[in-house]
Amino acid sequence: YGELSVQELSDLLGISPSTVRRDLVSVGDHRFIARTHGGVTMATMINYSDLCINRVAIDAREVRSIALRAAEMIHPGDVIGLSGGQICTHLAFLLRLKENITVVTNAVNVATELVCLPSIQVRLTGGLLHPGSFELIGKALEPGLDGVHIQKFFLGTDGLSVDAGVTGHDEAEATASRDMMAHAATNIVLADSRKFKRTSFAQVAQLSAFQTVITTELVTQSILVEFQQAGIETIIAPLI
Repeated sequence: YGELSVQELSDLLGISPSTVRRDLVSVGDHRFIARTHGGVTMATMINYSDLCINRVAIDAREVRSIALRAAEMIHPGDVIGLSGGQICTHLAFLLRLKENITVVTNAVNVATELVCLPSIQVRLTGGLLHPGSFELIGKALEPGLDGVHIQKFFLGTDGLSVDAGVTGHDEAEATASRDMMAHAATNIVLADSRKFKRTSFAQVAQLSAFQTVITTELVTQSILVEFQQAGIETIIAPLI
């Protein structure tokens, strides 16, 4: 989730390494900062490495870059939706820096990461907890969205193509995403480079149902042109 060394903190803040080390001692118990050997990293409310859930390897640079670009689109007063998945989870981490927003999600871990923030209101949908992920699914999900209006819904994907649209490996999760989309004014796909021109098992929706795709510079220009010609905005996040 990103790590900074003592020297990097020193250069960034314009203070000496010894001052950085002293300051790190004082923030050692901070909820969102974890000390490492020689620096700090972002702390999480959940230890993801020990959980038996379905996790596909994604370039960590792409996860950070896409999430950061998505976070720039979120402003005070916004009501946003978040699906599950690694990129949306990282986006949830970045929301710690935001104020006065409401997050609607069917991902239990996303709600957990945000629950202690007084400036963020979290609405968790109903549903059955999926055995292979953190997402709530099933018939109880949609009624929990009655009367809810989401301005921007950010969702991850397992596949993205001009012909098949946005697809996922799990039919129930795809249905849950559709339910969320039905309550959103703008639907935004967060997709790393490996998801393009790939079709997974269950369709979430045709490409025309989405307004924007956020990805990285690792996607070739020829592929981006295909999506642009299909009428969808493509935002390219520089790798960080």
